[in-house]
Amino acid sequence: MAHVVPAGLKWIIRSLSVSLFVLLAWLLQFALGDIGDLRPPARSVFLERHLDPELLQRERDLQDELRDSQGEVTRQEEVQDTLRSSMDVARETMQEMTDLHRLSIEQGIAPSAERESALAEAQARFIAAQGAFEKANARIGDLNAEAYRVSGDLEDARELIGEQRTPADDAYSQALDEHRLAVAAWKLGFIVPIFALASWLFTRSRDSRHRPIFLAFMLASFLNLGLVMHDTFPEEYFKYIAICAGIIAVLAFLARVLGSAAQPQPALLLKRRRESYFKSQCPECAYPFPSERGDTFFCPACGSGLFESCGSCSASRHRLLPHCQTCGAAG
Repeated sequence: MAHVVPAGLKWIIRSLSVSLFVLLAWLLQFALGDIGDLRPPARSVFLERHLDPELLQRERDLQDELRDSQGEVTRQEEVQDTLRSSMDVARETMQEMTDLHRLSIEQGIAPSAERESALAEAQARFIAAQGAFEKANARIGDLNAEAYRVSGDLEDARELIGEQRTPADDAYSQALDEHRLAVAAWKLGFIVPIFALASWLFTRSRDSRHRPIFLAFMLASFLNLGLVMHDTFPEEYFKYIAICAGIIAVLAFLARVLGSAAQPQPALLLKRRRESYFKSQCPECAYPFPSERGDTFFCPACGSGLFESCGSCSASRHRLLPHCQTCGAAG
């Protein structure tokens, strides 16, 4: 007797199959991710092989020297700002003292010794601040000239390093490409056998109760195989591979559908016959048959036998169904 799965149990099986698919796809993705974590070649190794250590040390020394010069320029500019403020204060003080001195002379009053001393002191402070400002300005000029010279030497050193870095970068790029190919080979070597095994189990489990498990396994491995191929092959090649794979899948599915239409599976054939009898239609040509008929009845459209007498109870039974509806005897 054919086993009919209840509708509720079917949905439970489908939900669990989807969950299994997600978990298997996740597991395979983790495994492929671990394979992809293989350590790539270090660029520093190739730079050490091709670059002159003395030239690199000279570059670092020039960078430090340039940094020190620029820092000293910044400090001298801050000193200039301070001196500029001092000069402004000294200039204002000297101007006030000069105005008072001139006013006293215009009024016929001889300036006191203290006032003349204060005026001389203000002039001295202004001259000293101006001299310090000019000295800082000269120092900045010297530092800028030194920084310009160091920048030129640093540019020359970097140009020489760049000439040596080109073969190092080429060797590193080649090693990195080889590493990527090796990782891709490891990934394909891992996922392709798994997909082949899952496909083989699925095709062999046509009548097995474990078919949903194998289907989830096959779909999860197929998904990860597609992702690996997308990451491995260039885009201009991957699109052709994807289209060819899609064509193969469609052809395989179409061939299966055509084969099933020509020679249906027993379970599918039984389902179609049950539905046709329930609708009072011929299972072979869908011609409707009357509800009132004799014990034996043939389809007037295609000649297929639809009803016959049961060999056990002699009642009318469905000829194309496996059991008698009256006594349950197998046909």
